[in-house]
Amino acid sequence: MEELKSRQVDDAHEHVLLDDVPSIDGMGDMPEEHVHATDAAQAATDDGDDAREMETLFGKELSKVKDSVTRWRVQQAKAAFRIGDLWEELSQDMKVGELTAFLANECQVPRRDVQRYVRLAKLFPGDCAERIAFRGEALTPRELLIQNGVASSVLLDLAGQDETVRDEAVRMIKSGRALQARELRGLKRDIALAKAAVEGTLDDRRRRAFRNAAARKARDKALAAADAWLDSLHALTEEVCTIAQLEEEDSSVHQIGRVEAVAPRAAELLKDLRDLVDPEFITASREGFNRGWSGTYSALQAIAKEKVYYKEHYGDGEPWQATYTFNSSLQWQLAWAFGYDDDRGTSMAVERMREAGDTPLDVPVGVYGHKAPTVLEICAGAGGQAIGLEAAGFKHVGLVEVDKDASATLRHNGKHWPVIEADLRNVDLSQFEGVDLLAGGVPCQPFSQAGKRKGAADERDLFPKAMKLIRDLKPKAVMLENVTGALQASNAMHRLRILARMAALGYDAEWRILSGPDFGLPQKRRRAILVGFQRGIVHRFSWPEPLAKKAPTVGEALYDLMAANGWAHVDEWKERANGYAPTIIGGSQKKGGIDLAQPKSRESWRELGVNPGHYAKAAPDRDAPRDHMPKLTLEMMARLQGFRDDWQLQGSNLQRFRQIANAFPPAMAQAIGLSILRALTGYKVDLEKEQERLHRKSLNLKAVPNHVDPYPSDWDGEELAAG
Repeated sequence: MEELKSRQVDDAHEHVLLDDVPSIDGMGDMPEEHVHATDAAQAATDDGDDAREMETLFGKELSKVKDSVTRWRVQQAKAAFRIGDLWEELSQDMKVGELTAFLANECQVPRRDVQRYVRLAKLFPGDCAERIAFRGEALTPRELLIQNGVASSVLLDLAGQDETVRDEAVRMIKSGRALQARELRGLKRDIALAKAAVEGTLDDRRRRAFRNAAARKARDKALAAADAWLDSLHALTEEVCTIAQLEEEDSSVHQIGRVEAVAPRAAELLKDLRDLVDPEFITASREGFNRGWSGTYSALQAIAKEKVYYKEHYGDGEPWQATYTFNSSLQWQLAWAFGYDDDRGTSMAVERMREAGDTPLDVPVGVYGHKAPTVLEICAGAGGQAIGLEAAGFKHVGLVEVDKDASATLRHNGKHWPVIEADLRNVDLSQFEGVDLLAGGVPCQPFSQAGKRKGAADERDLFPKAMKLIRDLKPKAVMLENVTGALQASNAMHRLRILARMAALGYDAEWRILSGPDFGLPQKRRRAILVGFQRGIVHRFSWPEPLAKKAPTVGEALYDLMAANGWAHVDEWKERANGYAPTIIGGSQKKGGIDLAQPKSRESWRELGVNPGHYAKAAPDRDAPRDHMPKLTLEMMARLQGFRDDWQLQGSNLQRFRQIANAFPPAMAQAIGLSILRALTGYKVDLEKEQERLHRKSLNLKAVPNHVDPYPSDWDGEELAAG
């Protein structure tokens, strides 16, 4: 263990930002201008430009490199399928053995991969009748995989999975996930676990036998003590299974640290085990090699002593030619106590592998109700994100907001919410360590397209503080939203530093852009979302897919409000307002008035029949002319952002407008929240149905349950495992 620690001490600070490098010949060399990107950036510095200008220049060069790599990935995916297609063509004239020898020896395709290429081409044929809707196109599954540039290593692993795993992986890729090969292994185990639980194959006799043995030794309070011990073993098993999944190449330091953390817990469990049951019970329950309660006992001993690695030599067997592999048998020996068996001869890999959530290992899927995962929200604003996350099933343990008017809005509408009115940079949030989700809309002005952008150099940038909170609070999941400017080429270096920092902290993270109309919002609002998970969870995460139902137009969304005072021509206005609103802007404290638009979006508002200048105190009256171009009331603006009509914003009209403009729409927050909830608990819900919570006429936050029942009466049993 010490040798491994010394060899890996600096690993956490070294990161590869591009995982998939083309490996098939003939894809061309790196353009010369890309090679000299650093020189160009340095020249900008030499000319006296500041660091921000240098990063902007380098970010633009990285954008060109990204485009090149993306093209290479597409070519690589095409080539993977082409190799499989060649087998079909050549097999007409060659025997299987000859063809295998040709590809393995003459073409130097690894022998173990030959049949995987063949299976890949057969599973995803080019002439498949199946079509998948993707970005306005109807693609075959093969076309979807190629267009997304899925790495050949992932494609080959995908070919070896069963249909259920393949289908789930394709859905993840369609959602925008950059799927890694390791996630397929996690999917396989989770899906197998769900199948085992649904079929009732888990064996509860072992747990009952332990409780009976404890009762025989000491009847007084024995059952309560036995249950407490089993719960502690259950938690340790979850952690060990998560540790076992960590990638060797990028997680050794994280793995070692987590082993050190669980060792004292294992030692305590050993001590209590000897107190609870007689030694004969442990030794008499051996079931094969290292199994039974004796196997569980042995696993606890190994973990307590931190002896959890195999040392394997390669090459000439020199001391430096060694790898360290986590002893995966330990997770099976622990999970045995809860009815899980290591059936390595079949695809039924039913080991416990989920770190997050509250479903015990021994309770079948669909029986146990989940407690609501907790969320700490920072920069909470007027509550748009909070409404969405609560509707998704999260329970707030804190909402941090510095603005007094926004804080008043939160308190007024969410009386049960624990609002913390404080500057995020100065408040102590250490009591929230271990929260399930850290979420928030860190100030968007540093990356906003409105006004001058300073990026990482801007003092309003609270991403560094957010990274410190992630480090200190260790949430299971992270969701930070920002304006789309955060993903522009000019901000590439700051964005990549954030991803690298999260990787160093032990999180798998991705950026994506979500669009309002995809989730029922009558506004072209697009937000950049950063989602991250502690290692061992991300394989259950998919980005939310657009709703099948089309979002209402501005005219449809505001019709009743615009007609409130009897405007005779409101129907004609509705026909004109037959589109989505531009993004509502104006949340900066520096903005001195209420104005919906930048100069470039004013015409878009006018085309919808809306005057974007200032605001109206009331809807048009009955006598307003046919060609009247009404201004929007604050209530209309709030509805375009997705707030319910009875959500009462506090403060002056200007402050209320700022709260509206800065809000993360509830529908978008709910959509991403449900996807995160699925990753944390293992089940998914119907977004179309869940959105009904956001569109009830009357808001009653107290009626939103503090737990979710993930399995309604019509549940079909096909979700991922909750356990």
